[in-house]
Amino acid sequence: MRFGLKVNPAGWDDASQWAGIAEAAGFDGLWTGDNLRNPRDPAIPVHDGPTIIAGWAATTTRIRVGLLIANMVFRQPTVLAKQATTLDHVSRGRFDLGIGSGVWPTDHGMAGTEVWTARERTDRLAEFVAVVDRLLSGDVSDHAGPYYPYTLAAMTPSTVQERLPLIVAANAPRALAVVAAHGDGWVTFPGAAAEADFYDASVRRTELLDSLLEGRREIRRILLAYGEIDPWASVDGFARLVDRYRGIGFNELVLYAPKDHERAVFDRVIARLDTYR
Repeated sequence: MRFGLKVNPAGWDDASQWAGIAEAAGFDGLWTGDNLRNPRDPAIPVHDGPTIIAGWAATTTRIRVGLLIANMVFRQPTVLAKQATTLDHVSRGRFDLGIGSGVWPTDHGMAGTEVWTARERTDRLAEFVAVVDRLLSGDVSDHAGPYYPYTLAAMTPSTVQERLPLIVAANAPRALAVVAAHGDGWVTFPGAAAEADFYDASVRRTELLDSLLEGRREIRRILLAYGEIDPWASVDGFARLVDRYRGIGFNELVLYAPKDHERAVFDRVIARLDTYR
C-alpha cells in the first residue's frame, strides 16, 4: 500500500510545514486540490492548487507532488497539459496529474459557465482526458472538438518523465471507461455517501474496472479518505481501514492532513507508517 497526504493549506507557511512532515514521515505523495473557493464557506482560505504544487516541487527532494484533482471546469486541456509539463520540470520528474470533471455549482459560478448536465459532464471528461493524454505523449495534431477544439498546438519541451502519470477521478460506468482508456490511475472518494454504501459501490466499481481493462495493464487504485471515512479516529481504526480497502483492490490511500484534535493519532500512525504497507 502506498500512502499520500492531501493538504489544503491556509497559507505558504502551512503548506511548507506539511510538506516537511510528509517527506520526513515517508509518505509517497503530497497532494492538494484545485478549487478556487471553498464550496460551502467562502471565508475559508483557498489557494490556487498548481501554484502550491510548484512551491512544493521546488522545496522538496523525494516525495512526489500532485493535483488531486485538476478541475476541468476552470481551464482548457491545452492549458492543463502545459501546466503539467512545467510542474514536471520544476519537480524534476515527480509530478502526478489527477483530472476530474468538477461538481460544485460554485466552480461553475467562478468560471462563468453554466452547470453541465451529468451526460455533458462525462462527455467533456472523456474528451478532456483524451486531449491531455495525446498532448503529453507528444501528439500536437489539430483537434476538432466538440468541446475542446484547438489548432497549432506545441508541446516543447516534453516532459521529464517518459510518461507523466494521469489519474482520473471516476465513479460512474462511463467515467470508469475513461480511466480504462487513458488512466495510469483511478481515484474515488465517498463524498456524502455512508461508508458502508461507498464500500459496496467500490466493490462493484473495481469489478467493472477490471472488466474494462481486460488484463491489459495494472493501474494505481487510489482511495481518497474523505467524508464518512475517518482515518484519524484511532490507530486501530487506521489499520482496519487499510486492510478493508486493500482487500478489494486499492493499492494507494490518500489521507487528509489531520485537524488539531486528530494530530495525536496521526503522529502515532506516521511513526510506523511502513508497517501498514
